[in-house]
Amino acid sequence: MSTPLSQPKINNEFSLRAFFVCLSFFIPVTCLASPLPSTIALSWTTAETLVAIGAPPEGMSMRNNYQKWGSIRSIPEDTVEVGLSFQPNLELITSMHPDIIISDSVFAVSDEKLSDKYKTYRFTLYHEDVNRWNELTDFTREVSSAITLSDAGEMYIADVENKIEHLKNRLKEWNEPLLIIRALDSHHVRVYGKNSLVQAVLDRLGLANAWQEPTNQKGFSIVGVEELIDIDARLVIVEGPQLSGNIASQLYGRGLWQYVPSIREKNLITVPPFWVFGALPSALRFAESLVEALEGPATP
Repeated sequence: MSTPLSQPKINNEFSLRAFFVCLSFFIPVTCLASPLPSTIALSWTTAETLVAIGAPPEGMSMRNNYQKWGSIRSIPEDTVEVGLSFQPNLELITSMHPDIIISDSVFAVSDEKLSDKYKTYRFTLYHEDVNRWNELTDFTREVSSAITLSDAGEMYIADVENKIEHLKNRLKEWNEPLLIIRALDSHHVRVYGKNSLVQAVLDRLGLANAWQEPTNQKGFSIVGVEELIDIDARLVIVEGPQLSGNIASQLYGRGLWQYVPSIREKNLITVPPFWVFGALPSALRFAESLVEALEGPATP
């Protein structure tokens, strides 16, 4: 759902880099004949969507953290980090003279300070009890429409759908349920289920999720490792700050982890980091990484 916060006079001084933008990120190359508005993205979901449709923001929140733990690696080097999502550097943003600022609804305080100067939008994701995949595609349409790139948004959606369908076809023989987690510390994990981006991707790929317990609005449950022991499923661990690198060697023979079926049977699967509360680029990143991991040999 989108909410235009203000309609002030739009700054018409576009940055030099916006003379021509070619959509050379994830979708077929198409050159735009008119300059794009300069944008600031105060949420990772917005930033990765703008990059994916070929219109990267001039500034984004927590760029360096995203580069390490986010979903795509094509954030331009000249994209400026403008501070924290919930506490951006307002002085820096003002000095950049953006045409449009796009944020998440949780950052309303910052929106109110900026909306009297700039055209400001809020775009939100992860509402409760919605079709998550449809919400992700609608979000892409909202963001692309805000910067007058509706066609690019539709092209990107179609490209993602096509890639997901091909990935699904590669897994026709897979029939084992998956249990997808991310470690919070040595004893607790997030398990992804209903309402999550993970569940939306599993549904599109035709894969079963072993976690059927209640989840929060964003689609995860926080549980102790002991809750995983009696679940007969292939364990998939998403790399993160608490577990990365050779995860298998870190967990075999370690406390309660050694009793988790995939640890005990040495068929653990790991996937690289992606923004688990992200938009379509994150969904695609997870889908591609998961299929590649399922096709490859299990971690010994």
